[in-house]
Amino acid sequence: MFEVKRPVKEGGVRVTTAYNRMLGLPGAWVRDVEFGAQAMIVTVCLRRKRPICSGCGARGLPIKDHRVKRWRHLDAGGLRCVIECRLRRLYCPGCGDRPEHVEWARAGARYTRDFEDLTAWLAQQMSQTQVTRLMRIGWETVGNILARVVAEKLPAGRLDGLELIGVDEVNYGADHKFLTCVANHHSGGIVWATEGRNAASLQAFFDGLTPEQKASIRAVSIDMSAGYEKAIAEAVPDAQVCFDPFHVVQLGSKAADQVRRDEYNRHGRSASGEGKWIKGTRYSLLKDPGKQTARQLLKLAEVVTTNKRMYRALLLYGELRYLYKVPKHEARERLDAWLAWASRSRLKPFIKLARTIRKHRSGVLAAVEIGISNECLSYCTSW
Repeated sequence: MFEVKRPVKEGGVRVTTAYNRMLGLPGAWVRDVEFGAQAMIVTVCLRRKRPICSGCGARGLPIKDHRVKRWRHLDAGGLRCVIECRLRRLYCPGCGDRPEHVEWARAGARYTRDFEDLTAWLAQQMSQTQVTRLMRIGWETVGNILARVVAEKLPAGRLDGLELIGVDEVNYGADHKFLTCVANHHSGGIVWATEGRNAASLQAFFDGLTPEQKASIRAVSIDMSAGYEKAIAEAVPDAQVCFDPFHVVQLGSKAADQVRRDEYNRHGRSASGEGKWIKGTRYSLLKDPGKQTARQLLKLAEVVTTNKRMYRALLLYGELRYLYKVPKHEARERLDAWLAWASRSRLKPFIKLARTIRKHRSGVLAAVEIGISNECLSYCTSW
C-alpha cells in the first residue's frame, strides 16, 4: 500500500473539484484524492443508480456484493494516478458473475480508456521497449492493451462489400516473422491480418467471410506467390487474380542487375579496370533516368556505347516498366511483343523471366486492365 496524505483546500478551490474537472471521468465524480510517495489515489463514485452488466449491457440484475476496484490512469505530475471505485458485483444469466459497467474503462481491464488509447497510439510510433519504459508497464501488458483497443476500434462492417482487395506479407521482429495483410483498394486501408505467409494464412481470411462477402470480391492483387494463388482459386474461384505491378517490375529489376553481375564476373570483377567500371553502373541501370544525377547519366551513356548486353538489359527493363503506363487497350499487344523480345534476347535472366511472366500472363494483364496495385498496402505495412 502507498503512504498517502489527505488533500486540503488550497486557493479557494477544493482538490476534489480540481481533479473532477481535470480528469473528466464520464459517469463519475471525484469524492477524494490521496497523495503518496509513488502514486496518487483518486476515489470516485458512479453517478448511475441502476447497475449495468459489463459483459452484455443488461440492466435490472440482482446485486451479489460490493467490491473496490482500481484502474491505472495517465500519470500526473510524475506520479502514477490510480482511479478507485466501489462497484456492485452482479449476477448475469448470460455472463455469470460480473462487476458493473464503468464508462472510463473497458470490460476486464485494469487500465482506463485514456491510458490504453495512448499506449496503443504510442505502439504505432515507437518500439515496444520504448513504450514499456515510457508508460511503466510490461511487454505482455502492451500486447493485452492492443488486443482490447483493436477489438473495439475495428469497424464492424469492414469486410462487407469488398470488391477489389490486395494481399501482401510484411516481416516484423528481429527473427523476421511474417504477417499476411489484406487491404481494401477502395478505402486504401488494411482490413485483416494474421501470422504467416502461405495458403493457410490467406485461407483463414476467406474462412471468416460469409457467402455474400465472398461473392462480392471481383479481383485480388497479389505477388507471384503460388500459396496465395491456390487459396484464392479454392475460396473465390470467380475472382480475377491480378499480379501486383511492383513485384513484376521488381523481377525485371533483378534480371537487369543479374546481367550486370554476370558481366562483372566475366570481365575479371574488381581485378580489372573494366570490371570496376561495371560495378559502378548499378544505379544507372536500375534507377529511373528522369531521377538520375548527372554523374549517373554519364555512366548510363557509357553503358549504351560500350556494353551491348547491359544496354539490352536496360531496354528490356525499361520496356517492362513502360507496360504499366501505356493505354489499357495496348497492354496485351505490348506484353506479347516484350515476351517475344525477352525470349530471344540471349540474356539468361530475361529468358527465365519471360517464362515466368508468360505463365502468369493473364494475371499481369488483369492488373493493367483493372488498374490496381498493392501500393497502398505496401505503404500501410511499411508504416
